[in-house]
Amino acid sequence: MREIETTARGQSLSALVLIEPDGNVLDALRKLLQGLGWVVESSQGLDGLRQELEKQEVTAVISEASVPGCAPAEILDSCARHHVPVIFTGHNVSPQAAVDLMQKGAVDFLEKPFSHSRLLDLLNRLRNRHND
Repeated sequence: MREIETTARGQSLSALVLIEPDGNVLDALRKLLQGLGWVVESSQGLDGLRQELEKQEVTAVISEASVPGCAPAEILDSCARHHVPVIFTGHNVSPQAAVDLMQKGAVDFLEKPFSHSRLLDLLNRLRNRHND
């Protein structure tokens, strides 16, 4: 397993994996998160996610809830094997479906468009838990 990169002051840079089929959303999230010091990898599906989870220590996965060919249950299962929390995003998702995802193991569901501050607060809490 590859070690997490560190800053000049020796602080670890936390890694995230993004699963987002919309290229514009993916690019915007990547720029936002990299600008704040996150190491950001992207995956187009389950195989890529599994490779990233094996390759490096991951703080969290942020995934669109409706990725073609990639069921949320499979994402949750792969991440659970590595003790990696999952945040799902989506639009036009019923409140019950969002609750169901969280009952199955997701740490949160963010309805698109979501506030950057809400995502960043959530990621900072996960990073702090991860580093403890």
